[in-house]
Amino acid sequence: MRLFSLILGLLLAEPTRSAEPPVPSSAKELQKSPNLIQSKGPRKFQIGKVTIDSRKRKVSFPAQVNLRDALIEYAVVGKTGKRHESLLMTEADPVHIHLAMLLLGTKTPPRKSKNKDNPLPPGQSIDILISWQQNGKEQTGRLEDWIIVGEDKLPAGKGKWIYNGARIDKGRFTALSEQSIVALILDVHALVNNPRTGNENDEIWFPHEAKIPALNTKVQVTFQLGKP
Repeated sequence: MRLFSLILGLLLAEPTRSAEPPVPSSAKELQKSPNLIQSKGPRKFQIGKVTIDSRKRKVSFPAQVNLRDALIEYAVVGKTGKRHESLLMTEADPVHIHLAMLLLGTKTPPRKSKNKDNPLPPGQSIDILISWQQNGKEQTGRLEDWIIVGEDKLPAGKGKWIYNGARIDKGRFTALSEQSIVALILDVHALVNNPRTGNENDEIWFPHEAKIPALNTKVQVTFQLGKP
């Protein structure tokens, strides 16, 4: 119950919304369905399809390989998102992902609608990890290992991603309406943006086919925070 109250408070603490407020709707959903939040062991919880490990400071959710041989603009989208240009697809709710990150203390500063000096939305650096089963063995890697860049198809630079979290526009939680979760090109609606050089170019990002398992392979995506 304490966790439920905390999550409900985080939801209702979002900025004021108008007639179409998906995040408050989720708060009502939580009130009606308290079993949506489940304890999974010491300091582990689940919200919908999203798992929180507060001790290890990580948030995980299931996804599947969506593209292997096409130009991409996204690394992860929801099931009704821009799947024709995304490496992975998940059925996890962007609201649940954001709530999980807030519970771990993620800082997501308010966003300006336009910032010519720095178009990358402000946020917190995270690592994004991938795990999957292959030939009966668990495989692990970093999301950027699955991405190559430019005409020379060079590996994407290893390093952090920027968790910039929720954006409210005319009463809409835009990560939910757009189903944009991890963007390779700059996208103010996505929960996570790519800080690498070339993130303004939508014609240079490709899947690294040699590293990626078969289409529809089930994977686990993990957002890993550093020490508080």
